[in-house]
Amino acid sequence: MKPAEHITKLIASVSDCARIQNSRERQIISLQQYTDPMCFILHKGTAAVYRGYDHLLLSHIKAPHIMGLNLLLEKNSELYFQARSSIAYEIVPRSRFEQNIKEQHLWEPLAYYFMFSSKRFLQNNFISSGVSTYDLVRNNLIALMNEDEELRLATNTCDYIQEKTLLSRSGIMKMLSDLKHGSHIELHRGVLITINNLPAKY
Repeated sequence: MKPAEHITKLIASVSDCARIQNSRERQIISLQQYTDPMCFILHKGTAAVYRGYDHLLLSHIKAPHIMGLNLLLEKNSELYFQARSSIAYEIVPRSRFEQNIKEQHLWEPLAYYFMFSSKRFLQNNFISSGVSTYDLVRNNLIALMNEDEELRLATNTCDYIQEKTLLSRSGIMKMLSDLKHGSHIELHRGVLITINNLPAKY
């Protein structure tokens, strides 16, 4: 379960209404132009997190959320964000977080935030490391089905899997077609409607 109360407490310690920005769907937000380490705070909506050098889709984050809070990293990480809906966000120097965490004794909320982040990292690593091509497709179909319904219904299934795995589009389309014809999944205009029974092997 997401520790929203703890994340909200961390955000409240640094947030300034005058600094909050709004973004339309599909807009890109990057931290690379900042010299000092910065944090991305998502106040409203859903955003995708991408790895910069190969544009791999790492995850979707839903407000409230913070990215860039690791105090051991010296530079902004090679990540960028894309709005998946209308979002409200804020970019804050990480040093301000660090100062307020110490002064306001926010170590417990910080610990819960990192436990949640570590859990998500391990889950993503478990479904993507050392598995077959079919397992990558299968695991990401399940991941897409577990996304918020609004996001899932606005997402092309092949695009989602390709961005999450960097597999060839033709290979993904072939597997999706076979799974659909075998009545294992239901797709409508490329959107995943339901998963009936995914076979363990392809």
